[in-house]
Amino acid sequence: MFDRLTKTRFIRRLNRFVLVLKIDQTGEQIEAHLPDPGRLKELLVVDAVVWIQYADNPLRKTNWTAILCETDAGTLVSLKTTLANTLIEEALLTDRLPFFKGWTLEKREYRVDHSRFDFLLANHDGAKLLVEVKSVTLARNEKGFFPDAVTNRGAKHVKELTQLAQLGNYQSCILFVAQREDIQSVSMEATIDPVFAKAIEDAVEQGVHVFAVGTVINTERIEISKQIPVFV
Repeated sequence: MFDRLTKTRFIRRLNRFVLVLKIDQTGEQIEAHLPDPGRLKELLVVDAVVWIQYADNPLRKTNWTAILCETDAGTLVSLKTTLANTLIEEALLTDRLPFFKGWTLEKREYRVDHSRFDFLLANHDGAKLLVEVKSVTLARNEKGFFPDAVTNRGAKHVKELTQLAQLGNYQSCILFVAQREDIQSVSMEATIDPVFAKAIEDAVEQGVHVFAVGTVINTERIEISKQIPVFV
C-alpha cells in the first residue's frame, strides 16, 4: 500500500495542502502535498518525522505526498484521509466488518438528490444502507476525537443521513476509521465543532447507526484491526 517511503522532518506548513520538509538522508528541503486539510496542530510540530512518497507526475505542483507522521511517542498517524474509504471498501468486499454482516457493497459514491455518500450497501431483503466514512487522527490518552476542525460538510451529511433514515427509504450509518493505532475509542470533539457533535447525537436518537474501527500501521501498510467503541 505504501511504496518506498522517504523519511523527512517537518519545517512548516505553507497552507492547508502544502508542507515544507527536510529529507533526512540528504538535508534537501522540499515541498510535499498534504492530503489531510485538518488542523493537525498536535502532529505537525517542528522536527516531527513525516514519511513521504514520490510521484513522477508533471501535472502536479510537487512530486511528493505526505503519507505518515510520527508522534513524539513514535506512533504512526496516516495523513491520507482517503485511505479510510479504501480500507472500508476492501473490508466490505472481503466481509471483514461484523456490523455489516449480511450486507454487500452495491456502489461507491452513491448520489441521493444533491448529495453523494461514500457507499451504498444492500441486503437479501432489498433494504438499502447508506454509509458515510470519517477519518480520525486527533487523539488524547488513547481516545480519538472527531473532528479536529469545524466540518460544515460533515454536519450536513449527518443531518441528511438522519432525514433519509426518518423517511424510511434507506438505513443510514456513520463509520469512523481511526488512522492511528493508539486510538481505542472515538468521541465527538464538541469543543471544536458543537454543531457536528449535536448532529451525531440527534442522528443516533433517530436510528442512524454509528460505528468505529481501529487500525494497525507501519511504513509499508495500514490495516483495519478491530471494532472500537463510539461515545456520542
